[in-house]
Amino acid sequence: MAAGELEGGKPLNGLLNALAQDTFHGHPGITEELLRSQLYPEVPPEEFRPFLAKMRGILKESEFLCLEFDEVKVNQILKTLSEVEESISTLISQPN
Repeated sequence: MAAGELEGGKPLNGLLNALAQDTFHGHPGITEELLRSQLYPEVPPEEFRPFLAKMRGILKESEFLCLEFDEVKVNQILKTLSEVEESISTLISQPN
């Protein structure tokens, strides 16, 4: 994956959209392997799994934010997203 694609957030955006479809709308067929192979094929499954779990957690937290606005929680989510972006950069830049 090129650095420009990572900075543009296309894989992350696709991942979050797919997880939202799965979590909130119950769309079948959205598996860990499908997400990894389509969005982050260069990341090994053992490294993708914790990243995916983190993204699922962020989505669940954001669901609660929609129900009750809390500025502290919003700032925590934004900080977590920033950390995730750094994690992605690290995963992508590691030599195979």
